[in-house]
Amino acid sequence: MSSSNKMVRRPGAQFWVLMLAAIAIASVISLMVGPLSDPPGWVIFRLRLPRLVLSLLTGGSLAVSGCVLQSLLRNDLATPYTLGISAGAGLAAGSLIVAGIAVPVLGMVAAGTAGALIAVGAVYAISVAAGRRDTGSTLLLAGVTVNLVGASFLLLMEYFTDANRIMEIIRWMMGDMAVVGWAKPVFLLVPWAAGMLLVLRRTGVLNQIAQGDDLAATRGVAVRRERNILLAAAAILAGATVGVAGPVGFVGLIVPHSMRRLAGADYRYLVPASALGGMLLMVVADSISRVVISPAELPIGIVMSMVGGPFFLMLLLKKGRRRKH
Repeated sequence: MSSSNKMVRRPGAQFWVLMLAAIAIASVISLMVGPLSDPPGWVIFRLRLPRLVLSLLTGGSLAVSGCVLQSLLRNDLATPYTLGISAGAGLAAGSLIVAGIAVPVLGMVAAGTAGALIAVGAVYAISVAAGRRDTGSTLLLAGVTVNLVGASFLLLMEYFTDANRIMEIIRWMMGDMAVVGWAKPVFLLVPWAAGMLLVLRRTGVLNQIAQGDDLAATRGVAVRRERNILLAAAAILAGATVGVAGPVGFVGLIVPHSMRRLAGADYRYLVPASALGGMLLMVVADSISRVVISPAELPIGIVMSMVGGPFFLMLLLKKGRRRKH
C-alpha cells in the first residue's frame, strides 16, 4: 500500500489551508441551504448548526476509521462495513429502535459503540479460530461474515416488528442526519475525541504496521497489542457514529484513498488529512441531500451510495489490472 517514495511525501501548508478553506465554505453553504431560503435565527442555531457539527464529526470519524483499517489489514477495500464494525453497531442500536425502547441519545451512542466493539471481538475470535489471527485477509473475511450475520439478524427483527415502526428503522438505516438541538453532536463528541486521540498518538505505529508485521516487530512495535488498540479505536469512531446517525457507507473507503493521492501515505499526515476530507465530504453530501428533492430530503446514505458505488467498482477494476501485470 505504501512505498518508500510515498512515505517521504509531505503535504505543504497550502494543502492544509485549502482543506480548511473548503470546509469553511461548505459549512457556510450548509447553513444556508434547505427548504427555507431565508431561515429565522432559531432554525440556524437549533437545526442547521447542530446538523453541521454532526456532519463534521460523522465524516471525520468514518474517514479515520477506514484509514486505520486499511493500514492494519493492508487492504484497499477495508472499511468499517467490510470488517463488520458497522453491522455490529447497527444491530445493537437498531435493536433499540425495533423494540420501541425510548432511550436518550447517549443510549444510542453507547449501544452503537458496544455493538461495534463486540463485532471487532467476534472478528478477532473467528480469525483466532482459523489459526491466522494476524493475517489481514483472514480478518477481512471474518469481518464480511460478521457483517452478513449482523445484517441478517437486523432484517429478521424488522420482519417481526410493528408496521408503524418500520419507516423509522428504514429511515435510520439509510442514514439520518436530522437533529433538533445539540444532544446528538454533544454526546458524539466524547467517543469522537477518544477515538481520534488513540489514533493520532499511534500514526507512527500505523506507518510501521503498514510495512508488514514482521518488519514492525523488528523495530520494536508490539504488533498484536497495538493492532488491538487501533481496532478498538476504529470501532469506537464508527460505532458511536452509527448509533447517532445510522449506517453511512463509503466515507471510510473514498476519503483515505483520495487523501492518499493528495497528502501521501505517511499516516502522520494521512490521518488528519482523512479527518478533514471526511468532514468536507459529509458536509457536501448532507447539503446535497437537502436540496436535490427539496422541500423533501434524500437520505444521506443514498447520496453516498451513488458516489461510493462507482468508486468501489473503480478500485476493484484497478486491483484486477494490477494483478494481471
